[in-house]
Amino acid sequence: MFGALKIAFHTHQPISAFKSLTQSTPRGFHAMALRFAEQKNTMNPVRPELGASSLFGDVSAHVNEVPVEQGGKATVKEYQFSTANFKTSTKKLRLLANQIKGLDIQNAINQMEFSQKRPGKRVMNTLAFARTNATTQEKYAMDASKLYVDRAWVGKGIYHRRIKTHARGKFGVMHHPTAHLKFTLKERQSESTEAGRAMRRNIRGWKQTKKVWTPLIEDKPIYNPTRTYNW
Repeated sequence: MFGALKIAFHTHQPISAFKSLTQSTPRGFHAMALRFAEQKNTMNPVRPELGASSLFGDVSAHVNEVPVEQGGKATVKEYQFSTANFKTSTKKLRLLANQIKGLDIQNAINQMEFSQKRPGKRVMNTLAFARTNATTQEKYAMDASKLYVDRAWVGKGIYHRRIKTHARGKFGVMHHPTAHLKFTLKERQSESTEAGRAMRRNIRGWKQTKKVWTPLIEDKPIYNPTRTYNW
């Protein structure tokens, strides 16, 4: 550039040389920006058919996904909910978790409603609130008649310390435990989809327990009865 200006001044034509330099494309940062803008207008990027996708996800797998009506694989919906930490122990709350595990949502609510355990009312309200969320939220939109408690487990919360006074000016420390209950709700599938490895295990003889007690047949006579009551 400076060489061209030097030659122009020697030939006494500086204005024409300066116009030719300004009309030509510069070689600096602005030239790169102009080239990039021209290429951007001519580029036709290939975009997936989906609206939004994850940066690390496989977009082609979602685009080529086959719907359920055409024989595709159905996705199992799951809704997880939890109670807040409240004053109870994990040992007491675990009994209620084992009681509602595997039950239908309405049956689990009924069991907690008539339970004599103190945390039963808290668990009942949480189950009813979780059922409402799972059926009304657009993200899940689950069927209330098919909901059941798939899993239920107990977590430990904060242990509050309190002073316990003793005789002769001594004292100890009391611990008031807190715990919370977590559970997952799923839609109960048909018997054909649930039958699988579990049914094969039953065929092989798994989970076959010995029959302990059979009801008494009234027509059958009793020989050598005992002199005490059996009940």
